[in-house]
Amino acid sequence: MANKLNAATRLLCILEKAFTQQEHIQAVEAWANLLGVMDDDPNRRAVRVAELVHAMHRELDLVAAGLAEAHFSKRTYENAFARIEQAISPLMLTASWIQVKQNLTPDVLTALTFCAEILSDEESQISTDELEDIRQKVEELRATVDDAETPLRLRQLIQHHIELIDRALSEYLIVGAKALRDARRAAMGEIFEVKDELAPFKSSSAFSKLSSAWATLSKATDVALKGEKLVQLVHKGWEALSDIL
Repeated sequence: MANKLNAATRLLCILEKAFTQQEHIQAVEAWANLLGVMDDDPNRRAVRVAELVHAMHRELDLVAAGLAEAHFSKRTYENAFARIEQAISPLMLTASWIQVKQNLTPDVLTALTFCAEILSDEESQISTDELEDIRQKVEELRATVDDAETPLRLRQLIQHHIELIDRALSEYLIVGAKALRDARRAAMGEIFEVKDELAPFKSSSAFSKLSSAWATLSKATDVALKGEKLVQLVHKGWEALSDIL
């Protein structure tokens, strides 16, 4: 495994685990196992797997763009990338896993390993404990949604933010800390947009838990993205939003 953490590293980490799945199960089920898609409904599970596979395609495009920027000839990696594209194609989701796995030959994974070393180090790993802290905050938020005393408008907002965080956590394996950063941006934008509606709930326990969840996520995210100074800015951002409400 490469020492750097970038798009190629993340893809390599996932693809190396392809050989842990049974060969004759359907590809969509193998990807669900590898990418942590737990939905019991087969249709929703398949949709989410397709979305995450698409995210893998985007990351592969980023790897290719990084190599082009570093002036590497496309001939040095296009064959390996074509095999990876075939393996992660949505058209392969109904195929048996062995048909997917046959594209991930040792030379393909070796090429991706070199890419991981060539490209810049993008971020630091968010620790298991930090991710668990975020998940714990989300569970606390779920309780406020189930609490009949939480006002309906605030419950709706919190439910949407839970969905933002859940989606970001599921994409972290593929996209890295950028997924969490983008979820935070969306949340802060929404809070600012509906600030007048939220003003009456500013001092509520539910809103406090929402702020705490985003503060926990923000700290882990910004340190991972090597923007420690941004942590203070994010806290100030939340404080500013609270002052506006």
